[in-house]
Amino acid sequence: MHSLLIALRNIARNAGRVFSTVLIIAVGLTALLLGGGFMLSTYDSLQEIAMRQQGHVIVIAAGAHPAAGGSHQQLTLSHWQALREQLQNDPQVLRSLPRASFEGLISHGDNSAAFFGTGVDPQVEFKVHGPFLRTTGVLDPWLGEDDIPDVVMGTRLAETLAAQAGDLLTLQTLGKGGQRGEVVVQLAGLYHTGNPQVDNHTLMVNLSTVATLFGSDNISQLAIYLEQPDQALAFKQQLQPQLTDALVQSWHQRAELYNKVKSQYDRIFGVMGIIILVVVFLAISNTISLAIHQRREEIATLSALGTPPWRIIANFALEACLIGILATSLGMALAYGATHAINLAHLMMPAPPGRTEGYPIYVYLSWPHYLATSAVLIAIVVLASLVASYQAVKVKMTEALS
Repeated sequence: MHSLLIALRNIARNAGRVFSTVLIIAVGLTALLLGGGFMLSTYDSLQEIAMRQQGHVIVIAAGAHPAAGGSHQQLTLSHWQALREQLQNDPQVLRSLPRASFEGLISHGDNSAAFFGTGVDPQVEFKVHGPFLRTTGVLDPWLGEDDIPDVVMGTRLAETLAAQAGDLLTLQTLGKGGQRGEVVVQLAGLYHTGNPQVDNHTLMVNLSTVATLFGSDNISQLAIYLEQPDQALAFKQQLQPQLTDALVQSWHQRAELYNKVKSQYDRIFGVMGIIILVVVFLAISNTISLAIHQRREEIATLSALGTPPWRIIANFALEACLIGILATSLGMALAYGATHAINLAHLMMPAPPGRTEGYPIYVYLSWPHYLATSAVLIAIVVLASLVASYQAVKVKMTEALS
């Protein structure tokens, strides 16, 4: 308690210099917390997009090309119906979605365009995309034998074809051996994702339409959605030994955009964090060095009275720790207020490369992140004080007292 009171008095005695140091550390911490909160928010958003598009766990045929999201594989996964029934009885599984990827040519009048298509089960497919797939219509899950099959497509693909809801279009594909498949479909609606690659070139049809085109009920993949998404890796490891003729992947293996953005943001915020930590280190080193210079007589007197060197260093470390606690408390308060202000302002980021729409800036407020970052800064502050005060114990008493 006595040492604490002395440290508080020394801090109060140099209030001006301490205040500037506290402000530097607090602003640095605020920048770290805001940047980290935005980074965590971005990671979660990209993770959610990847999981909704791909599924938490994906089953493809053994030997199929395990490309990242959006790959258009051949229809190589057979006997998937039995696996789907088995999965639906598993309490860990929320739903399993068959998807058949293919490509071909779509025509409307004199307009034609190449497309990448996906055959889906319309009863469940449109339930998993949430706000990341905005649609004006969905596929009819109850088509009769005499009904014209439905198709939904990206908004820009529809613009290329000059097609509107209700129009008839022709799908043409090439199957194995160059066998041509053709079917007339009716445009049921459009979807929009903000990704030009999706909106310009993709469409969805019923699985039955794909079976008509290719003469096969095989699919490309079975997307599995779990009750607990964080169990994806464990479920993958559990499922793989049961499937000798299929390959099981987690969403993370196919989330190319998520992995690239996370890697880039990790580097950006890592460099920013190092710069801020260096600034904090230099700021507290300067503060302690000035304090040592002004208190040379005090240090020499304490040494003459028999105070051990470690005790003198500990006194400066305690002062630095108190400054660190004060600065990080202020920094957390500033970051807390700025986080709420940014989130309430509904600010928008410009469209990133490969997208046509911006996205809202949202900053997470994570207390574990706040406390961990603050603890690191306090440790840096104490370390800087130890380095600076180590020189104080070497002061010659005759020089200090002269």
